[in-house]
Parts: sequence; structure tokens; C-alpha cells
Amino acid sequence: MKKLNHARTLFLASFAALTALAGCAAEDSDVKPRVEVIDRTRSALSAGSVAAVNGTYGGTCSGRNVDGSDAWTIDLDNPANTTLSVRKNDADCVLTIVSLTAAGETFKGTPAIALDTENTYEPSASSFAVEGGPLAFFGNAKISALAFAADFTITVLVSDDPAASDSGNKGADYATQSATAESNAVPAPSYAISYSGFTVIKDVDNVVQSVGGGAQLTAGGVTGQEYAIHEGWLDGASSFADADAAFAAAAKKGALSSLDGLVLPASDFALVGLDLDSAPKRTVILKNTMDGVASYQLLAVTFTP
Repeated sequence: MKKLNHARTLFLASFAALTALAGCAAEDSDVKPRVEVIDRTRSALSAGSVAAVNGTYGGTCSGRNVDGSDAWTIDLDNPANTTLSVRKNDADCVLTIVSLTAAGETFKGTPAIALDTENTYEPSASSFAVEGGPLAFFGNAKISALAFAADFTITVLVSDDPAASDSGNKGADYATQSATAESNAVPAPSYAISYSGFTVIKDVDNVVQSVGGGAQLTAGGVTGQEYAIHEGWLDGASSFADADAAFAAAAKKGALSSLDGLVLPASDFALVGLDLDSAPKRTVILKNTMDGVASYQLLAVTFTP
């Protein structure tokens, strides 16, 4: 399976000290951010990946407007444009990420991500989209320290659109294809699937009369926690929003741990009564979730006479 994997770590240039006050007053010392963006992006973020992290000051950040009007930016492509700085030891300051810039567009996070817990991602990821547009990807973030006694690290996680992979055929009666989507440090599941124990009984008109057995999953190097069976076709051309919506809407889904021997029952594919001449399609969606950021593997199959 081909996976695109990019990792970027930026050490921002030193910020100049604030101008000294008149007389003998001491200068304020600012601490500097180090930003780490790890992504495996293909569609929404393909043009250069994450170019900037944008946010606001909150809490009681010293010397900053905390009503949202004083915005900051960490420019990964041009550090000289970075405006984020926090006064040293200002432990009451809270930074909030409101958007990410990628592929020449700004993707707003809903909800905004408040970096108020040390070295811990938020319990749930935020959805990112161009203003008024559909879901583009999920994102989460954490900050290495809240005391601001020294330079700090902000780590951003983003999720990916499905990436195409060619799995060939799974047998004479079933043309199959798989695809995978990854969320930066969160790998997509890597299961194989076999339909050798899946039986389909049809009549003379190629209408399905009954089914038996099931589709056998075999875990690869990365396992997931949940599965769903989508009554349609998803592959590498499908967007992340397509995969996420299909998983949410699937009538048959559950925990992988609930399956007997990792076998997906044939009855869950809802084939009885369908005309095989119309080549009904199904997609098994496997989901791996870490820190609220989801990755999907898509295993599509066409049932034929």
C-alpha cells in the first residue's frame, strides 16, 4: 500500500527582545515556540502541507489583548513572519489555535483548540474546513509546557484523505480494491480481507436468494478499533469527508473486538434480494482512532454473477 508520509519540524528564529523601557526598567523576556507538524497528507494539504498555525491569546496573557483581537501566527515557511511570543514565566497565558493555513487556503477549526493542558491532546479532535465548506480533515494539538519558563513546542496532528492502493482481485467472483487514509502520527489500519468463505446463492435471474459465511479479516501491522459496512463504493478517489460520513451513516458497524474471529457476517452486507447484474458494491471501513484523530482503511468489493 502506498502511503504519503511527510514530517516537518521547524525551529523558529529567535525573537528580538522588546524595546527597553525608559530609565533602568528591565526588559521583558519572551520565550519562543518550536512547532512540530507531522502529517501524511494527500489532498487537502498536498501543496506544501501545513504552512502556518494561527491563533489568539487568552487567559491573562501579559501585554496581549485577550479578547480575540490580538492574533498570532507561526509561519513554518517564513519564520520572519511569525508573531507568536509569550513573556517568560507567564503561566497564566493560554494560547488557542483557531485555524491552519495549507495549500494557499485557511482551514478554520471547529471548535478552536485551547492549549490549556500540558503535553496532552484534546479528548476530541476538531474539524477543519474552509469557511462555509465541507469537512476537509480533523486536527488536534498539544503544547509541551504551560509555565513558559523556556521555549516550548506545539505539536499539530492532522488527518488525511484516502490514498489509493491497488490490491488486485480477491477471487473470480469478487473484484476488490482497497484504500487507506492516515492522520499524521495516527496510522491507518492495515488489514487484509478474504471472501473465500463468503457464499452467495442466486436464482436463474441472478437475484440473491441467500448468503452464508462471511468475509475474513486478517490484521496487519496496524490494528483498529471499529468497523462499518457501507452500502456503496469508496476508494482512493473518495475524500476524507466521504469516508467519515459513510462510517457515521453505516447501518452495520461496531467494535472489531465484537467479531467472532474477525469474520464479518455475510448477512451484514445486505445482499438478499439484490440483482447481481447491477453489480452491487460494498465497502468495509476500518477505523483507528488516537487522541480523537481518526484514520480509515477502505476495502471495497463488487458482487458479480
